[in-house]
Amino acid sequence: MQRRRVIVALMVAMFVMAAAVGQAGPAAPPGTVRVAYLQRILSLDPHGSSGAARITWIVGRHLFNRLVAWDSQAKRFQPELALSWQNPNPTTWEFELRRGVKFHDGTEFTSAAVKTSIERVIGLRGPLAPLFAPVETVETPDPYRVVIRTRDPMGTLMSNLTILSIVPAGTPMTELVDRAVGTGPFKFAEFVRDTRVVLEANPNYWRQGVPKLQRLVFVDIPEISARATALETGEIDMAVGLPPEEIRRLRQNPALKVDIGPTTLTRIMWINPRPGSPLSNVQVRRALSHAININAITASLVAGIASPATSSIATNVLCYAKMKPNEYSSATARKMLAEAGFPNGFETTLKWTESNPKEREIADAITGQFALLGVRVQNTQQAFAIWLDDLLKLNWDLELVSTGGGTGDPDFTLRRLYHSRAKRTLYTNPEVDRLTDEAASTIDLNRRCEMYRKVQEILWNDAAAIYLFDQLEAYAYRTRVQGFKIPATEIFDLSDASVSP
Repeated sequence: MQRRRVIVALMVAMFVMAAAVGQAGPAAPPGTVRVAYLQRILSLDPHGSSGAARITWIVGRHLFNRLVAWDSQAKRFQPELALSWQNPNPTTWEFELRRGVKFHDGTEFTSAAVKTSIERVIGLRGPLAPLFAPVETVETPDPYRVVIRTRDPMGTLMSNLTILSIVPAGTPMTELVDRAVGTGPFKFAEFVRDTRVVLEANPNYWRQGVPKLQRLVFVDIPEISARATALETGEIDMAVGLPPEEIRRLRQNPALKVDIGPTTLTRIMWINPRPGSPLSNVQVRRALSHAININAITASLVAGIASPATSSIATNVLCYAKMKPNEYSSATARKMLAEAGFPNGFETTLKWTESNPKEREIADAITGQFALLGVRVQNTQQAFAIWLDDLLKLNWDLELVSTGGGTGDPDFTLRRLYHSRAKRTLYTNPEVDRLTDEAASTIDLNRRCEMYRKVQEILWNDAAAIYLFDQLEAYAYRTRVQGFKIPATEIFDLSDASVSP
């Protein structure tokens, strides 16, 4: 780790020296945009477990299409590969498909590809599998019509389909890790692990005039300072996920523009209530929720790119319900710990990866505030791949994570992450299981929202996690990038962007 930091420091110094003597980074080829995100690209498979990272979804948004998509305000569904749809009865959904669409390898898009895609997600048993668990059959009565039948009414189907990337019919389980074939505006060109993913314009894309770029390159620069400096020197054209101090500095540069957009993400500290662990005691978890000064962290460390969380889902997610914030008080937290049988605190671990702005500082602040209670935290940074592996294996006590996103539906967070069947933490509550299952199988939105309000109350009162803040996303880019539209969610799309000479 120390050697890596030295290398990064040298890279940053070289960038700064180049800028100081007036040398710009290498110019991008004509029609090319180079983007650096805050996560490493581990896989191109949009269905698999390692593809659950947001960067895989962002890259996939350019490689693949979905049946339906949200509109620009994330309020209504609009056609993509499906031209129209109907719900003739509570357990049947019929889709009429777009004709004349080709995959990047030249094969025709038909209903068989939709069947493969849904069955593949279920078969891989990854993070998305529970979303499609109610699907009983996917029927293909003709090449341009799909009938999805579910065991129970499925109120989440349409929103879940907004994140289902359509892959070619017959795609095996392991083929898409290092290369991908879709119907999207860009096609796969190169994947150099830990370095870059290169996409080239799809000349046969079904939307006329899209894409406007010739090439899109996702460059792996996970270190924040190096990412910002690379943008300033022209090494890249866009940097996403920067902290407040970098944003303030970059806004002073006339060659750059900074936009702040909404997300459906909530940054939280997940709590793993292992049997026998102090964290299995709800009183302990509630004590910890009073021990963190969330308002101070939000106002200082993440000022301008976050707001204090007031629920287990973000404010712009469907069916959001505001909860009463937990008052910050070390005295209250110490008293609650003593009443729970831990007057001298206890030892625990906090794991995190530097894939979000200010993660190190947030982890340090939480560790320091817990120390005031006698809670001794082993504060552990991990490389993203190791962190993700430990996360999925439940090899942790406390974890800093971002949750939400994806479908924009509360089911994506509340049932996918907190249902006992999901096994994302060891937290279980039979009422949460019942309500999320019932809400997911309810078509009426008002009834769904009432059930989700109750779930949010339970999670908040149980301190299933400590909900820190709702995230905003920072997009910093060179003025040569034109036509970038701030997305309604954190999954951005450069298909309509262009570059000036």
